[in-house]
Amino acid sequence: MLRQSLNRGRRYWFQGLAAAAVLSLCQTTHSQTEPAPLKFEVASIKLSRSDPAAPFEISPGGDLTLNTNVKMLVLMAYKLKEYQLVADPKWLESEYYQINAKASAGPTVPDMNARANQNSERLKSLLAERFQFAAHPETRSLQEYDLVIAKGGFKLKEVERHADQFRLSTGKGKIATRGGAKVAMLANLLAGYLHYPVLDKTGLDGYYDIVLNYAPDDSQPDAGPSLFQALQDQLGLKLEPKKGPVEVLVIDHVERPSGN
Repeated sequence: MLRQSLNRGRRYWFQGLAAAAVLSLCQTTHSQTEPAPLKFEVASIKLSRSDPAAPFEISPGGDLTLNTNVKMLVLMAYKLKEYQLVADPKWLESEYYQINAKASAGPTVPDMNARANQNSERLKSLLAERFQFAAHPETRSLQEYDLVIAKGGFKLKEVERHADQFRLSTGKGKIATRGGAKVAMLANLLAGYLHYPVLDKTGLDGYYDIVLNYAPDDSQPDAGPSLFQALQDQLGLKLEPKKGPVEVLVIDHVERPSGN
């Protein structure tokens, strides 16, 4: 019996050792094959003046030319809306930089979403290396809006979708689409204007040609209806305020960029 117990214990010990060896091998193989984060091959960052007419270009291969502030750079890198970034230093928004960056040579990825993910990864690396950027995600209770159908009913007629003819026009006090747009797109545009999340709760899944005209400045009563009133009168939609959980990015550390 003693010999059987010893043999059984020895067998279990060897089985455990073998399992540990396999796990270690898997972990080693995983760490060896895990790709390194994408980076720009070279990047020039120089302080510049704010210039709305400055070129903004991202090539299919990932080369980047833009004049922007660090806040916008973070929003682009982490695919955030403005209300999702918790920032502190004022210079993140007031100081502009001319950035020219070249991606490593390689085949162009045909899928646009995959290219967007690659660009995001390169920008994150640029922020970490040149701006010493560090941040962490949090969930916070923030103001948000539900976009719902107003009491009088939805006022837009459904149209046939023509992707090749789609046009979006936004300006001071105007949102207009042509070629068919979803209400979910309108909700995203409203979120950018209000700087708060806007959730599409209309249940509408069709395509519509949307035209919305409103007063961009509520302090001028003769300039036209407010955004909230225009939504009800012109589209038959309503914004209902509430509090809800929102994923945000909190900046822990950031510095002005290192030299080129």
